[in-house]
Amino acid sequence: MNQILLQPNKPNMIRLIKVFMLLMVLFASKLAMAQITVSGIVKSGEDQSPIPGVNILVKGTTNGTITDARGSYNLTVASPNEILVFSFVGFITQEAALNGRTSLDVSLATDATQLSEVVVTALGIEKDKSKIGYSTQDVKASQLNKAREPNPINSLVGKVAGLNVGSSAELIGAPVVSLRGRSNILYVVDGVPINSDTWNISPDDIDTYTVLKGPSASALYGTRGVNGAIIITTKKGSDDKRGFSIDFNTSNMWDNTFLTIPKVQDEYGPGDHGRYAFADGKGGGLYDSDYDIWGPRFDGQLIPQYDGVVDPNNTYTTTFPSGTTFTGNIIPTPWTARGADNLERFLRPGFLSTNNIAVSASGQNYDLRFSYSHNYQQGQVPNTNLNSDNFNVTTGFDFSDKLRLESNINYNRQYSENFPDVQYGPNSMIYNITIWGGADWDIDDMKSYWQKGKEGVQQIYADYTRYNNPYFLTNEWLRGHQKTDIYGYMSLKYDITDYLQVLGRTAISTYELFRNEKFPYSATVYGREQAKGDYREDYRNLFDSNSDLLITFNKDVTPDINLTASVGGNLRAFDYRSSYITTDYLNVPASSLTPGAYTFDNSLNPIKAYNFKAPMNVYSFYYTLDFSFRDWLTLSTTGRQDNNSTLYPSETKYFFPSASMSIVLSEALKLPAAISMLKLRGAYAKVGEGFTTATIGATPNAPYPLDYGSSYRTPYGGPTYGNQAVYSTPLVYNNQPGAYYPNTLTNPDLKPYFTSATEVGMDVRFLNDRIGLDVTYFNNIDGPQISNQPLSETTGYTGYIANGAKTQRKGLEIVVNAKPLDKPNGLNWNILLNYGSFKETLKELPDGADRLGFIKIGDRVDAYYAGAFYKTPDGQLINDASGRPIRTAVSQFLGNTNPDWSWGITNRLNYKNWGLVFQFDGRVGGILVDYIQRQTFRGGRHIETVQGEMGIARAQDALGVKSYVGDGVVISNGAAIEYDPITGAITNYDELQFAPNTTATFLQDWISRYYAAEEANVISRSYAKLREVTLTYNFPSAMLERSFIRKASISLVGRNLLYFAEKKDVDIDQFVAPDSYSSLQSPTLRRYGFNVNITF
Repeated sequence: MNQILLQPNKPNMIRLIKVFMLLMVLFASKLAMAQITVSGIVKSGEDQSPIPGVNILVKGTTNGTITDARGSYNLTVASPNEILVFSFVGFITQEAALNGRTSLDVSLATDATQLSEVVVTALGIEKDKSKIGYSTQDVKASQLNKAREPNPINSLVGKVAGLNVGSSAELIGAPVVSLRGRSNILYVVDGVPINSDTWNISPDDIDTYTVLKGPSASALYGTRGVNGAIIITTKKGSDDKRGFSIDFNTSNMWDNTFLTIPKVQDEYGPGDHGRYAFADGKGGGLYDSDYDIWGPRFDGQLIPQYDGVVDPNNTYTTTFPSGTTFTGNIIPTPWTARGADNLERFLRPGFLSTNNIAVSASGQNYDLRFSYSHNYQQGQVPNTNLNSDNFNVTTGFDFSDKLRLESNINYNRQYSENFPDVQYGPNSMIYNITIWGGADWDIDDMKSYWQKGKEGVQQIYADYTRYNNPYFLTNEWLRGHQKTDIYGYMSLKYDITDYLQVLGRTAISTYELFRNEKFPYSATVYGREQAKGDYREDYRNLFDSNSDLLITFNKDVTPDINLTASVGGNLRAFDYRSSYITTDYLNVPASSLTPGAYTFDNSLNPIKAYNFKAPMNVYSFYYTLDFSFRDWLTLSTTGRQDNNSTLYPSETKYFFPSASMSIVLSEALKLPAAISMLKLRGAYAKVGEGFTTATIGATPNAPYPLDYGSSYRTPYGGPTYGNQAVYSTPLVYNNQPGAYYPNTLTNPDLKPYFTSATEVGMDVRFLNDRIGLDVTYFNNIDGPQISNQPLSETTGYTGYIANGAKTQRKGLEIVVNAKPLDKPNGLNWNILLNYGSFKETLKELPDGADRLGFIKIGDRVDAYYAGAFYKTPDGQLINDASGRPIRTAVSQFLGNTNPDWSWGITNRLNYKNWGLVFQFDGRVGGILVDYIQRQTFRGGRHIETVQGEMGIARAQDALGVKSYVGDGVVISNGAAIEYDPITGAITNYDELQFAPNTTATFLQDWISRYYAAEEANVISRSYAKLREVTLTYNFPSAMLERSFIRKASISLVGRNLLYFAEKKDVDIDQFVAPDSYSSLQSPTLRRYGFNVNITF
């Protein structure tokens, strides 16, 4: 058989292969040209925050992807003309044509028809907002962290209806927080109550703030939630598709240019009625001790002064225009205003720097986040600062689909070697420089503050009786502060079935505080006039643990009915201990030159020591039940019973119920198309206070041993022992203790103070969520309050503790959200408007009484009664024979301290990568006594004492001439004023004859009388502030895609830029009613800076 072998034609084969390869290359090129990668970011049209998890599909295909934690996406498409469909729960689905683009950023609009927002409620329970029958309000932390405040709670001012935050101007000064007219708000982190001074929380670790307004919302916290709660939800894990992310945030801000500062005169120096001469600063001269600023005018005349040369061999006589003379051994020198603007030159710009780095990771069954923050605050007073370090770790681990472990631990350390105390007294820079310090000395000359040859023993100043050298204060009189806070929790959650879950959680909140005060030799202050120095230490330790067991049932029992119920128990173990020890003067002089002399062994007299211990256990049982019908009707009820170990055995148990209802009418009825959503709600709760107090001072149940400065109060939440007879053993004679029994009888039948709260509200959205309106009306009955009732001293007691008055609080809160502009890829403008008002009246008194002090049943309880002047029926001042106004014998009504309403309006504008935020807020109505005005007038420093008619009269005062004629009338017929002993009203007007006042007096004497009365210093509490302006640029993802940076933004920030008020010597903002008196404060300043946020 013949075989035929076919041999390939090699040249033809080679050609065939080349043709095939060329076809493949052309096909691949064509295919590559057809495959296009599109990238971009998906953001919320409401606040331009990125949205993770958005579903993106090529229309008509199954080709798609989802956005990562940064809201970014990458998607390969077949054609440059494809249409992409973006969808996410709670947002309106949007289509966008590529039209040849490879980069496409999209803003999704909120779907108003889906009220499926989840909010965090009491005990950390998450609920659908549509099912909540009480008022809550959320604030995203991302909206607050650009325009930084030293304290995170300060940032909430103006952003929540009904919440007033008085930001302190002082280092370590906690804000005054008032919710619906009540302070002592509970702070909760991830469902766990903590003891917080609001400084121990890092804003960079916060995801959201949820404000539970009043008892109806916070009844599940029992006695601790009687005034409402601020729920803080922290950040968890990472949603980055890589499984990890690193975030860095830095904020640096400078305090510069004064917003409020007292305006004072620098034309006249210290002294009295135009006379002053220095001899020894202890009264040896002419008004050279504990003086006012009513001395001679600065005209260059020769006067003996504090830094003059002593000539022991000669005497010098100074003669004043009034004829008064003074002879001494100090050589007179020219009397000039060497110290104009002393306060402004003493202070320095403040500086606030906050840096945070956070590492987050997530996997299939775990999540982890570690965060470290450092906060540095340079005080405007020299040699003052505050540092804070914060470590936060959150973890989550899924052992299985049913069992999950979560934990959080937060460590915060505050430390300062020196912080200022500006409260009234010789300890205060405002006191020493502004009120009672004249311009006769230059602040720069005070930097070398030791007398030559007396270093470490005697300071230099213009007075050696009352006042102190400002630089001596800030460099020698040192107050140290070290505080360590630790709080955290661990929880284990197990899903027994798909509708039954059990949660076990244990948490701690603890702090240790150490403060010391080095009071140097030659420093003088109220109660320590011997000026021999002191040393003091303040220790406080708190431990508070909470353990919960919670079982939750959640099931659709029928297609239309859902039942969600929880039952649980809580065990709270509380322990607080403190000690306060002080010397009683020092043997060996102590100062920075001899720091080792600051010891208790160096006490001249026996030391004074105070100790306090307060254990408490509370056992609680609680439940919550939600009944929902077809997602439009929800009926809810909660109950909690607290058993407190510190109460009388017969009164240890109290039950606190609540009930609420929510009706989403837009789900139940067909409403006009303009109404996107309509919900009605109502709630009731009754919660009491368990004889505890929110804060505590250095010496509980004992007199505070210092007569000056501020008493630092720390978070407490423990027992008051106010209804228990406790002996005290103060030092009464020759440093020997004496035993004292209380003068007030205790009451075994005393009941807790209760609040019965009712509220109704409405949430409505219009025009596809373009306009939102939330309205809440509340009506609370508070009481019977606990107070001391008087007893006849023949009983051996001055009073007894009893349940007393009931008051009624009614208020209205309105929240408006509006979107005037809503362009997905253009300009977006969101407006948030908050309004809150309330009035509290006296409703009931025990034993048939009809008034409480000056306040009658039906009157507002914030009515302020204080010193005033007698007036004619047409309102003219009635003066005495000296030409000065006559003060009333009985305090008079001067106004109401609470504002009529408070408000805030925040504007957020976004255009592509740019964002602009600005906020105005303020209060309207109410009164406040301006203490700065009162004291600067009386001290002769107020600027108005050298202006107008007062300025003319003051010049005559210095000449010894009475020339000031005050407004008003005098009684011309010699009749005496008769008045009602209860109201103080004049009862014999028909017997009084009046004539214009023509009696001249010294301006100094007239001011001393007039401005000593509160009526002369009442100012309006109304104010408005441009609170913040923030301009942000978000770097485009296309710019960053080739770098290791995933996201970056930079912001320029300004805070407290404009301030509108009746007076600008005091910042009304920080004084939250019912405070009726302002106090001394550090001047407030405008703040400018920048913020940089980078995600790697």
